[in-house]
Amino acid sequence: MLTKILFTLAVILVVALVFRVKNTSAKPVAPAKSTPSKGGVSAAMVAYTLLGLVIAISALVFVLHWQDQHQVIDIQVTNSQGEALKYQAYKKAIEGRRFTTIDGISVDLADSDRIEILQTID
Repeated sequence: MLTKILFTLAVILVVALVFRVKNTSAKPVAPAKSTPSKGGVSAAMVAYTLLGLVIAISALVFVLHWQDQHQVIDIQVTNSQGEALKYQAYKKAIEGRRFTTIDGISVDLADSDRIEILQTID
């Protein structure tokens, strides 16, 4: 996920640099004249604003995804004899019938075991 964000930022920076170099070399040298500004928004300002917006949204999505994946989930496992065991694991550590607890214990469940994922709503 982090590599996707870094790759996107790198592409945006390269495109911004290419347009900046292209615009500066394409302008002919003109004598200095003072012309009144029209009061409009420049293209560079729009580009930098959009770039900032994209970076801010990417950071927000990254943080929200990270928070979701690091949520602690209560897991109740009931074996075939009816004995119930309770575990706690991060949401990102649950992979079907296999998970790793917060303490680092790797748990593989059999087909006869029943698993209940108890997610608390805050």
